[in-house]
Amino acid sequence: MLCKICKVSELKLQKIYTKGLKNENLFGINLKVYRRKLYNCSCGHFYNIHNHTLFLENIYNKIYSKISHKDLNKKFNSIKSLKLKSSNLKRIKFLKKKIHKNSYILDIGSGFGIFPYEMKKNGFKIDASEINKDMINFIRTKKINCLFLNILKNNYKLKRKYNVITFNKVLEHVNLKNIKFILKKIKTYLEKNGLIYIEVPSATAATKGFDRQEFFFEHFNIFSKKSFKLLVEEIGYKISFLQDIKEVNNKYTIRAIIKPA
Repeated sequence: MLCKICKVSELKLQKIYTKGLKNENLFGINLKVYRRKLYNCSCGHFYNIHNHTLFLENIYNKIYSKISHKDLNKKFNSIKSLKLKSSNLKRIKFLKKKIHKNSYILDIGSGFGIFPYEMKKNGFKIDASEINKDMINFIRTKKINCLFLNILKNNYKLKRKYNVITFNKVLEHVNLKNIKFILKKIKTYLEKNGLIYIEVPSATAATKGFDRQEFFFEHFNIFSKKSFKLLVEEIGYKISFLQDIKEVNNKYTIRAIIKPA
């Protein structure tokens, strides 16, 4: 198989998984059919290839909150209480230096809303968005405006444009074709001179082995700095900031700010 990002190198099989990893949530998948392969390319990109895409889509749309987080308020408060050990607060500290205080932000795939909650607390105007109704209802209890937004639907139009759009650990949950579609579509939601902030799992995690969270089966793509740059430039973006970091929770992450070219 040829890499769909660099388009010049053949993929190399790194591992075949026939059972879940430690702490990996398989969302009740039938273990008799569970099987996936991890490939990588010389451009540094990793692909999780399996036949469980439709299964995952159904989970995200309907019961993700119940299976993954169970008690949303308990999860929310546990993250909120982390303080200096919180990767979310580190993210916010970073963004406060990079975006204007008067920016209006749209967060895509907000989960249980801890990021928009803390951004609002820090004085930013922000709308959350989700496809999971339980998540939406929960976020709204925190007095945050939360949109039902499935960006993969061609006919969806927002009522306003935003200065900043954020994707925190979201894009790895869809295939490359959909990542490209989303990033092309999202240009129409940006104000002039607007920017997009993105976090995705980093391929640097491979230096510690392939049994880490970065390589869980729900992550279709694990990026290197090179593969991320190649992808976004192909669809008409320029990179304003690109960094490979190790977070306080020990996750390896690509952190980027991009703008339409």
